[in-house]
Amino acid sequence: MPEATQGRRELNRETRNHDLLLAATEIIATEGVEGLTMQAVADNVGCAVGTIYTYFDSKSGLLAALQVNAIQTLIDTFTASAESWEHAISKADLDPAVAALARLVAIGQIFVAAGDIHEREFDLLQMLISTPADLTTDSDRQDVIPLALELLDTVRVFIDLAILVGALSLPSSDSSVSRAVRWAGGINGALLVSNVGIEASRKNPTIFDGQAIALSLAQDLLLGWGAPLHDLEAANLFVDHLIATDQLVALRSESIIDLTRTIGSQSPSTILTDYLIE
Repeated sequence: MPEATQGRRELNRETRNHDLLLAATEIIATEGVEGLTMQAVADNVGCAVGTIYTYFDSKSGLLAALQVNAIQTLIDTFTASAESWEHAISKADLDPAVAALARLVAIGQIFVAAGDIHEREFDLLQMLISTPADLTTDSDRQDVIPLALELLDTVRVFIDLAILVGALSLPSSDSSVSRAVRWAGGINGALLVSNVGIEASRKNPTIFDGQAIALSLAQDLLLGWGAPLHDLEAANLFVDHLIATDQLVALRSESIIDLTRTIGSQSPSTILTDYLIE
């Protein structure tokens, strides 16, 4: 096959893949996970349902692909943003302890704001996390789990750096891996408070503001893990500066990526053994 022809076919497949994922995301946003069927996706993009199965062999596979896309989007944003912070930290010549805490404050700010930065992806993950039914098979989850742990491990890396420079303490009964899980779980749970089933007219916004609660919780965790108050205050001021000068968030790529190759080419993550029992 001529190289140009093969290139066009790959591009067409990537475009179709993009369209299918976008259609699935829109269906979930309007009708919930229950409304997502292969036929619904086919109707949305105007193709035969058999075409969908040449990309995803089941609804489970499609949902796994959507989760991979959503998590990869968040990882890309975290990574690109961290590069922006490092440049600013270097330029400001921050004390190592303040710099380490600033990284944790900054990533907490982005995690909390993820629903505003990447609304579709974040809402999808929140919906799937809060849905009790197993919507994906064990096999399909193997594509999602390493990437999800990679996202979580970015927090663990920043915690380790803070411990290394003395910004946080770590008793022998605790671990940075456990702290990363508690950090993510606590913030995610706090964000869900905004969805509490109280009429909007009766809901006190100062009490049920999930984002404010999540940010406050992140501060409480850092203080509880031994962060000196004066260093944390300095870190908060620096992150406020990042926000004011549009240096907190950096976007690297589009939200929808080509997953026909990404999922198949993923190698086992070396961090799996830190978080899971074989």
